[in-house]
Amino acid sequence: MQSGANGAITSSGVPLLTPEFLDGFSNDLHKPLTFARLAEIRRAVVKRYRDAGQPLVDVYVPEQDVSNGVVKIAIAEFRAGRVTPKGNRYFSDALLMREMPLAPGEPIREADVAAGLALLNANPYRRVDVVYAPGVAANTTDVVLQTEDRFPFRLYGGYNNDGVRDLGRDRILAGFDYGNLFGIDARIGYQMTASNDLLSGNPDIEGRPDRPRYIAHAFNVVAPLPWLDRVELFGVFAQSTPRLPDSYGQTGLSAQLSFRYDWRLPPLDNAGAWQQQVQIGYDFKRSNNDLEFGGFQVFNANTHIHQFVFAYDLLRSDASGDTHLNAALFVSPGYFDSSSNDAAYDAARLGAKPRYQYMQLSAQRDMPLGKSGFSVSARGLLQWTGSTLLPSEELGLGGDATVRGYEPYTAQGDRGWNVQTELRAPAISAGIAAMQPFVFFDAGHVWNRIPEFGEPNNASLAGIGAGIRVQVGRFVSFRGTYGFPLKAAVPNGSKAPVGEVFLVIGS
Repeated sequence: MQSGANGAITSSGVPLLTPEFLDGFSNDLHKPLTFARLAEIRRAVVKRYRDAGQPLVDVYVPEQDVSNGVVKIAIAEFRAGRVTPKGNRYFSDALLMREMPLAPGEPIREADVAAGLALLNANPYRRVDVVYAPGVAANTTDVVLQTEDRFPFRLYGGYNNDGVRDLGRDRILAGFDYGNLFGIDARIGYQMTASNDLLSGNPDIEGRPDRPRYIAHAFNVVAPLPWLDRVELFGVFAQSTPRLPDSYGQTGLSAQLSFRYDWRLPPLDNAGAWQQQVQIGYDFKRSNNDLEFGGFQVFNANTHIHQFVFAYDLLRSDASGDTHLNAALFVSPGYFDSSSNDAAYDAARLGAKPRYQYMQLSAQRDMPLGKSGFSVSARGLLQWTGSTLLPSEELGLGGDATVRGYEPYTAQGDRGWNVQTELRAPAISAGIAAMQPFVFFDAGHVWNRIPEFGEPNNASLAGIGAGIRVQVGRFVSFRGTYGFPLKAAVPNGSKAPVGEVFLVIGS
């Protein structure tokens, strides 16, 4: 970059310094140039690079003869030297370097670094930060992947009381996950969830098989691809047996098998703060009951769901907090097989058809309240459809995930919305333990496209209460809430408070 006696400001080999940008300094032509003004120009050029997502740059004035009225300003763009992992014990150097998309000799862009860190830190068994160090070659910067990892295996068990009443509120769970399958950063997990009568046994009820009211087996596999996209496979098989006499033929069986392809897109901004992803997937679901969703029916036939999923995900994390936005479209063409027809769907829910679509929009924001130590969290969900849906696709309200202060699936509907908010106090630490109290307000409303007999077709829930989160090292996690419903789910219904606890103990 130089200004000359011919009345022009020009640049060579620096595309970022466009003529429009250089015109901003035209008032300096034919005027005395002070050291203070030179410093201002240098800062403006550095800011230009930083705004473009290239913060590693040096702008300086080299020694020169300015008697001819020409002043030259030099720009050194630091490029990537070596990418070196450090501190990793359980994840290979090659794996970590592959997931940081920086090529030697290329400019170091904030967006590329942010995308690489997002990918590296997606694995819960490690934490990676970037440290810049002087490179061996001139105008290069080495990138050190400072890693803190642990053995990528976890075995855990737990308890919660977030089940539906007819299948037992009390649930026990056990599972494992492994975070570096085949050494390629793939993850695999399994979890068994059951009603507590798996251990305590059942009362002797004539005609009822002696098995727990509810037991489910779930698995998930997540694998990265060489081009840094990702595939997911997950599924569940659940068996529900309510405590009813002569219920050998009243066992609910449900299964799901799902696939997702996660297509990572370039960050929206030059700084890489807004990470975006498109997800394409397919769900197969098979069921003969609505027991898991607060219902009481076991049908004479199975329903099969074949639906395709299209989603867009946007995430931003910075000093002001975390923002997460998602839009998802679920589409079922219908009529794939003999259990995906009008008769089977109508038997499960009057008016339901195998050809349907529904949309979900969700948003979440977590942010600190200045330097007080307090923080707020808010999330919202909207579901909209022009169809009558099966119970598994309806929006359910009640329970820890939606409206606290009510039992799970107190109300369901084809359409609806839900909001959860929390005000969190500063965390209190004592040795390896930390606890955080919070208060909450939740609300939601669901309704059906067409009023259904025997269902609350227009239900509003709102609850208020308090809770606490406790973490003891990395081995014990506890969460408890106690919520008060602000209105009954149905006219003259109960407004009794509901407490829920969640405990997980694992390595």
